[in-house]
Amino acid sequence: MKHIFIGIDPDIHKSGVCAWDRTDKTLDMQSLSFFQLFDYLSKYKDSINRVRVEAGWLNEKSNFHTRFNQTKEAGERIAKNVGANHETGKKIIEMCVYLGLEVEPVKPLGKITPDYFEKLTGIKCKNQDIIDAAMLVYEL
Repeated sequence: MKHIFIGIDPDIHKSGVCAWDRTDKTLDMQSLSFFQLFDYLSKYKDSINRVRVEAGWLNEKSNFHTRFNQTKEAGERIAKNVGANHETGKKIIEMCVYLGLEVEPVKPLGKITPDYFEKLTGIKCKNQDIIDAAMLVYEL
C-alpha cells in the first residue's frame, strides 16, 4: 500500500525533504543533495503515494532586480540563484516521473516562520527548506 507522502523544497545544494507516513503517523524531515534525494526516492518508491514539489516558477512574478537599496550585482546574483533553484525543482519533477512516482508541482505556500511552524505542528525546526517541505504534506 502506498502510504508515504513526500514534500520537497528544491535548493541548489540541499533540498528540504519531508516524508509523512500516513500509516505510522511519523514525519521524517531532512536536507538532501540531489543524488541523495534520488537514492531516497528510489528506496521508498513502492511506498510513496505522491510527491509534492514547491514550484516557484509558477509564481507570476519573481523579479529580484529592483529591490530598494539593492545593488544591480546583488539583484543579478539573487535572480541567478532563484533560476538555479527553479531548474533543480524541474529536474526533481523529472526524476519523480522517471521513477514512476505521482508528482505534483505546487505554487509556493508563502513563508512560514520557525516559530509559527512550531506552534502549528509542535516540532522545532530552524531550516526554512525543511519547514517549506513539511508544509507541503502537513494537511494531507
